[in-house]
Amino acid sequence: MTEQDKVREVIRLKEQAPFAFDTQHAVLVVVDMQRYFVRCDYPLAQVFEKLVPGVTSGYFERVRQLVVPNVQRLPACFRERKLPIFFTATGCWMLDGRDLPGWLKDLDKLGLAVLGERVFPVVNDPSWEIDEAVAPMTGEVLNKVSSGPFSSTRLDQILRNAGVQTLFVVGLTTDVCVGLTAREAADCDFQAVIVGDACTGWSEEMHRVGLEAFSFAFGRVVRTDDAIRLLGSRVYAGAVATPTV
Repeated sequence: MTEQDKVREVIRLKEQAPFAFDTQHAVLVVVDMQRYFVRCDYPLAQVFEKLVPGVTSGYFERVRQLVVPNVQRLPACFRERKLPIFFTATGCWMLDGRDLPGWLKDLDKLGLAVLGERVFPVVNDPSWEIDEAVAPMTGEVLNKVSSGPFSSTRLDQILRNAGVQTLFVVGLTTDVCVGLTAREAADCDFQAVIVGDACTGWSEEMHRVGLEAFSFAFGRVVRTDDAIRLLGSRVYAGAVATPTV
């Protein structure tokens, strides 16, 4: 076995342990399913394409064919059970983007250098909106100026006030904002679950590595079908098959 094979075996054995949670205290967090992450005709993708033509084609294909259809299935499941849903969005409040952290400002500078325009939109700009394919309801969107929502929104307090114990996390992208949202949740003592076929990264390798790093230490990775099945019972305490995504 290679070193990585051994790590994967640890993950496989770890995820055979019982997975206990109360489905009445779960929340769905849909991360950054905004137009400028879901569609290819906005500066974020255009910058990468200008640098390396074709670099985003696989990403947007996976978003269309896998992520959007699977994310679409989950909100109805949560709303049916009167469970909370939050959609995070990344955007600046200030018109010049000065309220963004340095790493996002650096991407904005790259956009200005390559395209002559910034990458990250202002809150309520059409490109900032959650894509219509997974449209939220009123009051479900939280804007953040960070990769994870716990450091720049009131999500932590909201979840604690609502008695939430378990987060199911989906969206874009696996290795950046999805992964950090789930890791922050785990650090804040929530049970964190990433729905692995309801997210993706800029490459399949980045997606795979992001999921493996998370499941090795922080929480569970399940498929959309598994998540829906888990939510079908009042309390679930069984094992979940290790996903291959």
